[in-house]
Amino acid sequence: MFKLKDIHKAYTLGPMEVEILKGVDMDVKKGELLAILGSSGCGKSTLMNIIGFLDQPTSGRYVFDGKPAEGLTDNELSGIRNRKIGFVFQQFHLLPKLTALENVCLPLLYRGVPAGERAERGREVLSKVDMIDREHHRPGELSGGQQQRVAIARALCGSPSLILADEPTGALDTATGNEIMDIFLSLNDNEGVTIVVITHDPGLAIRCKRSVRMQDGKVVGQ
Repeated sequence: MFKLKDIHKAYTLGPMEVEILKGVDMDVKKGELLAILGSSGCGKSTLMNIIGFLDQPTSGRYVFDGKPAEGLTDNELSGIRNRKIGFVFQQFHLLPKLTALENVCLPLLYRGVPAGERAERGREVLSKVDMIDREHHRPGELSGGQQQRVAIARALCGSPSLILADEPTGALDTATGNEIMDIFLSLNDNEGVTIVVITHDPGLAIRCKRSVRMQDGKVVGQ
């Protein structure tokens, strides 16, 4: 699915350069369910941004779906994010004025998919996360767990090769967080979706089929 080799990332803050990632190597195969585990500030979210083409490394080599990431144009990067990667975040990022179905269909709207086809696919993925009976509800009418289910459906709507979930249960209670992990496990087991979960929670990481641990910008264990 993707390979990282000697990835470094540094930011310039005034007169100082702060190195966040310090030579990360990682090989994730298609169909894996991987946790990237680490405490706040260890670099795991920065790494997710690079994997998801939201940011670029300072140095190192990144190969995604068999192709090097270096030199891609902004349009090419946008196309990869829209067609091949689904994102799930801690804070859901649903548009408050849109219904659950309309939020889920957004990736297909940006592709120019016709309305009828968008709605059909949107209902299909809402069914997978047990939210089809809430398709006409807006985010303010849903619980946190329900909003996260809608966010997962949105990530699935474009049939991505990879789902990146950044602290997907961080804003939820333990029971609801376990329900969200059940969804990820089902998607991975039954549909072969490649999923990378970024988390600080060892209890969440242990439910994934493989985990790597980060500390101070490096991978320090598996």
